[in-house]
Amino acid sequence: MNADSGENLFVLLVEDDRDLAEVTQAALQHEGLHVAVAYDGREGLEMADRLHPQVIVTDLVMPVVDGLELIKRLGERPPPRSPVVAVSAVGSRLRAARELGAAEVLLKPVDPLDLLHSVRKAARTVH
Repeated sequence: MNADSGENLFVLLVEDDRDLAEVTQAALQHEGLHVAVAYDGREGLEMADRLHPQVIVTDLVMPVVDGLELIKRLGERPPPRSPVVAVSAVGSRLRAARELGAAEVLLKPVDPLDLLHSVRKAARTVH
């Protein structure tokens, strides 16, 4: 696998806004990534356990289990852990995500190329 090219890179996208999730999934798939989508943090945790993605991209403000709790719970699991790219319109939440161990943080609205770069960068980190 070549993480730099995105070839065969498997990403779990956790985003409660279904329209945004669809657009983001399409943009990443257009760049050659394989993308599964969860629509809240609880579903994201279940899918992460089942699918073992190479990178998890999560929104931080979501119902059920929010992105910060998702990052916290993922960090409590034994290695190997999928690196997390946190995305939010709330800057203070991004700081909290970084403190909880997010590999990358991005402020919404996110340019698809910036997201792609962050996903590829995160894929190169070892957890």
